Formats: sequence, C-alpha cells, structure tokens
Amino acid sequence: MQKLGAAIIGSGWVAGEYIRAFTTNPSTELRAICSRTKEGAQAKAQEFGVPCDVYTDYEKMAARDDIDIVVVASPPNLHKDHAVAVAQAGKHLILEKPMAINIDDCRTIRDAVAKAGVKSVISFVLRWNPLYEIIKSLITDNAIGDVFLGEVDYFHGVGPWYKLYSWNVKREVGGSSLLAAGCHALDGLRWFMGGEVAEVCQYSTFGKAFDFKEYEYDPTTCTLVKFADGRIGKVTSCIECTQPYVFNINLVGTLGTIKNNLVYSKQKFPGQTGWATIPTVLPDSGDVTHHPFSHEVAHLLDCIAANRESHCNAADAFISHEVCLAADRSGLEGKPVKLPLK
Repeated sequence: MQKLGAAIIGSGWVAGEYIRAFTTNPSTELRAICSRTKEGAQAKAQEFGVPCDVYTDYEKMAARDDIDIVVVASPPNLHKDHAVAVAQAGKHLILEKPMAINIDDCRTIRDAVAKAGVKSVISFVLRWNPLYEIIKSLITDNAIGDVFLGEVDYFHGVGPWYKLYSWNVKREVGGSSLLAAGCHALDGLRWFMGGEVAEVCQYSTFGKAFDFKEYEYDPTTCTLVKFADGRIGKVTSCIECTQPYVFNINLVGTLGTIKNNLVYSKQKFPGQTGWATIPTVLPDSGDVTHHPFSHEVAHLLDCIAANRESHCNAADAFISHEVCLAADRSGLEGKPVKLPLK
C-alpha cells in the first residue's frame, strides 16, 4: 500500500507529537519539516530520528507532489498565510488551534479550504480524548436527557517555564486567554451541547502574579453562553493560575448529570444512590504528550479514504472560534455580543 506523504510547518513542542503520529501510523510517512530556520527543522528531525527533508520555504515544501497532508503548527498569527498556502496547494490540512487570532483570518482559512476541496481537521484534539468520547456517547444514548446547563473550564498556568510563553503573552500572537488555551473548553461546550450559540457575555481580570506579569491581555476570563434555544453555558479560561492543571466538565440534563468521569443517570441506573465512576483517561494534563494526536491523525486519514468531512473541520471549528472572538469582544466592550459576528 502506498503511503501518504506528510509534512509539518513548525518545529515546536506540539510538532513532536505529529511526528510520532505520522511515523507510527502505517499509512503515512513524514517527508518534510519546515521551520523559520533550517537549524530548527533539522534539530526537530534529529530529536525524533526521522530522516526527512527540511525547509524554510513552506510554499516550496507544500508544492511537492509526494506530500499529501500538511500540519500547520506555527504561531497563531502566521496560521492564515500557512493554512491558505497549504489548501491552495491541494494538500489536506491539520491546523493547530487557534485557527487565527481574528475573525477575518479565520473566515479566510475556512473559505480557502472549502474552495480547494481538501479535507481538514482543526486541532481541538480533546475531541479524541476517551472521556470526551464516552460523554458524547452517553449524551447520544440519552443517558442524562436534554442538557440544559453546561460548564467546561480550563485552568492551566502558562508561565515562563513554557517555551511558548514568550510569544503567547503577546496580544498580536496569542490573541487572548480563550484563543490561546480556553478555546478547548469553549469547543467542548459546543461539542457536548450542540445547537447554535446566540449570544455571549464575558468578564475578564488580571491577577498580575509575578510569574505571569508579561501578559498583554487579561489571562483570566469567564464567558456566559446563551444558545438559540434558551439553554445556557459557562466557560472559564485561566492561564495565570498557580495550581495543577484542571479541565472541568459539568453537564446538567433533564434525566441526570455528568461531572467529569462521574455519572448520575435515572435513565441508565435505576435506583442509583450516588455517582457512578467511569475509569478512563481524563483530559487532565497540559502536557502535549498526554493528548491523542495519533487518533486525530487517524481520523483525518479515515476522512480522506472515505471522502467525508470531519466533525472538526475548518467550517465547524470556525464556529467555535467565532464564539471565542465574540466573547472577547464582549469583554472589551463591556456588553453582551450577539452571533453571528458581522
């Protein structure tokens, strides 16, 4: 069987997980890495012992006939140029979150992917976390009825000990707390509750602890979400906290409740007197090695083989980003913001 050729733009922390995903999948072969410097690309290839070509010109790399899939794992402010070039080159796309840091760039990426007709996955990688998959199946199976209240929260202190801190703190690169990190939680809320978001309202603050003092935007936000059918949700994103990583999920339905890996369901467990615990892998670490990138890559390969769109393609991820950007606008303007954004 002929393998699909893969390439990566970016040589940071997350690029290593894509290298692992492509080199362990029997259907793919990593053929190139592109970075700002040739030395950076070579260092990443050598770190993982991968005999691939290295580039500093992403357009030249994407033009190769033997490359079918390109991962864009560069800083967010570069995503538009990189993702559009990949799509226009006719390559299938995996794009790290956030898609971009403004609505126009997100829309440009979405439209370029649609026009090119390539398959895409925007890396809300937690959608392939085992707990996510279990919760989604329980909701589909009506275990807790109709979910009318959802809370998904992201707490992860992103300080100088992370290499990305130096650029993540910049508004023009990291964007905001929601875009830089909390978008996983906002996307999770959408994924679990479904439906159209009609309005958001955000409050934000800055604790200004010494370890996080360089942020150019408020690193702590709390966003209230109103769905078009009247249901409500809440997303907290705090990347200046001093604590272990916490990703909190609380979904309240008409027949029960799911709280992380705890389930209370009148539908499934008649006579239940306490929480039932599901022993599974939780989204409880900020370490990229903990996240299921191999499953994400395998999902894209399935979409390519079956000629179908991903549930996490550019069109769907655009909606999550639009909600994030509307929330950030609400925080800046001090009033609720309706969707869709103009």
